[in-house]
Amino acid sequence: MKKIAILLALSMMLAGCTELEEIVDNLDASYTTQDLDGTYYGLMLSMRVAMNADETFDIYVLEMKGCYGSASEAQEVADEMNQMAASDDEDDEESSSTISTHIIIDGDCVAEEGLLVEEDGTSFTATLDSTSAIPTLSVIISESGEFFVCDDGYQVDSDWVNDGYDDCDGGEDEVEGAEDDIQTMTLDVAHAYLAADGYGTLALSEMDESICLALSPTGMYDLVDEAVDLLEEAAEDGAEIDLEDESTFPEDVVALFAVHEVSYALSPASTLAEGCEGQSFLSSTLLFWIWASSLAEGNTDGTLSMYSFSVHDAAGTPTASNYESLVFVAMDQGNDLSWSRVMVQLSVDGGSFVECTNPDQAVDTICAVSDNDDGMWYFGEEVTISEGSDDLCDGPCDVQVKILDRLDGVVLYESSYTYVE
Repeated sequence: MKKIAILLALSMMLAGCTELEEIVDNLDASYTTQDLDGTYYGLMLSMRVAMNADETFDIYVLEMKGCYGSASEAQEVADEMNQMAASDDEDDEESSSTISTHIIIDGDCVAEEGLLVEEDGTSFTATLDSTSAIPTLSVIISESGEFFVCDDGYQVDSDWVNDGYDDCDGGEDEVEGAEDDIQTMTLDVAHAYLAADGYGTLALSEMDESICLALSPTGMYDLVDEAVDLLEEAAEDGAEIDLEDESTFPEDVVALFAVHEVSYALSPASTLAEGCEGQSFLSSTLLFWIWASSLAEGNTDGTLSMYSFSVHDAAGTPTASNYESLVFVAMDQGNDLSWSRVMVQLSVDGGSFVECTNPDQAVDTICAVSDNDDGMWYFGEEVTISEGSDDLCDGPCDVQVKILDRLDGVVLYESSYTYVE
């Protein structure tokens, strides 16, 4: 029934379109498990499968870091990032054994590619199904964490148990034997469904909902960039566009995705992900651009916002004093951010991440972010993270920074360790 409906739609859409004609010609194409080999492109996250002749495989996750003016500029950035990563690994004796590499993707973009392995609380299962006409690979990624439950139900990180501070109102996390009550919870954080026809669906778990991202056999950035330009032009001409309602999108935007839309609908990858049924290729592809645009208050430039930050040591070796500057953090790529949407967290010497106060807030006991008091974190601007009234580093220490969208809880950036000395 699904194929018949799509063919009826195609009969009205073809009108000499060679690409759509090729889709019809390939409806009965045969696939093998070896056709799963290759890259499945998404806007911010992509996946790559490396198939072996014996039907074993390796799975890689690619996280987009940014896109640049040319392939040569992107290569320079990738080389620099790889050098920095190699230097960080040499400085960190406890660095992960998993090696990630920054590579060129989608022409002039840089992505960090890492092999999917089980470590640091992350586990996964992968199931190869070769029984259907189009073989599929299903991947479930899970994360485990340890926590302590206070008498009032409040949960604290296991690292905070018997650390000398009362994190529960009644101090029960500091009593003798509290570590015996630490619990472990494992959650599925992502489901990926990859099909031998080159399409896939990546479902990211967010509370009780799934964020569904369509993956394709070709790069998406240029296509989305063109779609954004068309949306801007239509808006300037007075069209009323609701970014959450694709029925309001101009016809030329819809036409850009027509080939992918039909191919994705025919792929088993479009129906396997629970909670993603009925998700169109167009809406899921533009999802991250819509989300990124909403992060910046008053953002109307229409550009695809991919955030990149850099962290480096502040001047001076930390002492036993408080309120000392630890690191500088610069926004190297992305749209300007309102501090009302940003959460900055800090981890010292491998400890738990704690939230720092933003520039518009009174300095707290842990850590504080300061800027030029203009209410925004602008592209190219460097902010300072300092100690609060607590002395976090009384000598050289390792610092890690995490930046999140406060409303959605989405991690925009997580740094490697920076040695503060």
